Amino acid sequence: MVHRVSQDLSVAGKRAGLAGERSGLFMEQIRIIKEMRDADAGRGRTGLFVRPRFMVWEQVPGAFSSNKGADFRTVLEEIIRVAEPDAPDVPLPPKGKWPMADCWMGDGWSVAYRVLDAQFWGVPQRRRRIALVADFGGHAAPEILFVRESVCGDPAEGGTAGEETAAGTGDGAYPAVARSLTARHDGSPCVDRGPNIVVAGFKPHSGVSAGGIGYQEETAPTIDTGKPMAVYDARGNGDGKTACTLTGDHQSRVTDYTAIVMRQHNFGEYREGVGTLTAHNGTRHASETLVVDRNVRRLTPLECERLQGYPDGWTDIGPRTDSAGKLHRESSDSARYTALGNSIALPPWKWVLKRLCACYERNATMASLFDGIGGFPLIWERLNGPGSCLWASEIGEFPVAVTKKRFCGK
Repeated sequence: MVHRVSQDLSVAGKRAGLAGERSGLFMEQIRIIKEMRDADAGRGRTGLFVRPRFMVWEQVPGAFSSNKGADFRTVLEEIIRVAEPDAPDVPLPPKGKWPMADCWMGDGWSVAYRVLDAQFWGVPQRRRRIALVADFGGHAAPEILFVRESVCGDPAEGGTAGEETAAGTGDGAYPAVARSLTARHDGSPCVDRGPNIVVAGFKPHSGVSAGGIGYQEETAPTIDTGKPMAVYDARGNGDGKTACTLTGDHQSRVTDYTAIVMRQHNFGEYREGVGTLTAHNGTRHASETLVVDRNVRRLTPLECERLQGYPDGWTDIGPRTDSAGKLHRESSDSARYTALGNSIALPPWKWVLKRLCACYERNATMASLFDGIGGFPLIWERLNGPGSCLWASEIGEFPVAVTKKRFCGK
């Protein structure tokens, strides 16, 4: 069972807390879970076989400070009392400041939470969210959310004693000055590559009259909001060719070749390679960069989908008729931006759900409450197969339409 509604707890919202119209739906989730578990117990199921066994709760970090920390305490108490109705109150931390991770365990149940940041799962944005997992039938919650550095009772081995200076600060294999952009792709030092490579940069439009010749060792100009940049091979055997994107040299190999950043003078003027982030702005023209005339352009809905980890066109659902009978001939950018902004970044949640699924010896089913545009069902069915998400609910019309479109109307 998955739940996510955050508008009333976000620091960017009205901070209505659990009393808010949307985040207050948390209590409805608790009611539904209790009724489902009571019904399953009535069918003769016991212990870890009572469904739902797990609950996943996604929320903005603003939940920690909502109502001076009291709202998050209520969340923990209500979740714990699903498994242990007579559990004591959860103590409020000093000054209402909750830690970024914690765990509670009882007789046959466990609840754990931590703050996840999507940038550490390969997502090109900082997106911090509380991930809370409850195991109503066992002690798996902390095993799902936390990663051990060593076997229980067997501390990780420490470093060996010695009198040498720390790596990277003395002589020998690790020079006092680190080489710029010269490490191998596996992170090992390039001790066989000769002397250190200094940073050098060419700055366009720079010459004698400007006080320089456009080249300076130990100096590389900061990338600014001017014209877009191109990366060139700096080694003599590179012949000044454009370096391939995300590689180390002009031959598409991951090596230790140093690169120099230079500007592109005209649109699309690349000697080798292609421009990045080509996107239409509503006209026949396209923009290859995020900076146009020193102004940052708006991301397109397609780029926002990719930023969150969704398949291309996930929110582009074509014509639809809303509850008032109005025909929408296409998915507006405004509706897509709002839905994507309120959705989840998929990669960190795939990590959580994959670890949860490892607790089962069989394919498991799930249901998602107030899910948005179907992010959790999408992840779950990728892990457990089509049809393994039994149902999903939402209260926003456009997110409902997206979820119905992507999951065959169920």
